[in-house]
Amino acid sequence: MTVEELLLELKDIQPPPEPAWWLLAPAHWVAIFSLLGIAACVWFFLRHRKANRLASLADQELQRISSSFARNEDSQQLAIELSRWLKQVAILAFPARQLENLSGKGWLEFLDESLGNNSFSNGTGKVFGSMIYSRQINLDAGQLVRLCELWLSAIKPHLRQRGIG
Repeated sequence: MTVEELLLELKDIQPPPEPAWWLLAPAHWVAIFSLLGIAACVWFFLRHRKANRLASLADQELQRISSSFARNEDSQQLAIELSRWLKQVAILAFPARQLENLSGKGWLEFLDESLGNNSFSNGTGKVFGSMIYSRQINLDAGQLVRLCELWLSAIKPHLRQRGIG
């Protein structure tokens, strides 16, 4: 064969086809999944934190009321502040129910229903009915605060659900 014949047999170089997108190097896949995992962890952390925020704020306010009573030992003031706190937290936890105008026996029945027993209607918590504004209140402050803590524990799932939504 002559040189001219050999030159005529030459063909252009064909580049290989583009690799498919899924043919990334393993290090790239590790980086992608690591970033996705970190993003998912941050999302779950922020969601959990937001969900627990209302419950945490309610708990902090209850502790503030309790420590305020420990300083001034005014049982009537304690009962009024706890009553206000109960109403505010109940409105936050149960927004669909019209709790703003609920008072007296209906209010105590709602508190009993959300707690799951009758500690408000027949127990220590009946002070939150109509007795709260009387001049002479005989109450056990420790039991009243514990009852409010128990009630908060019972409704925390509602506060968490409200914090997520």
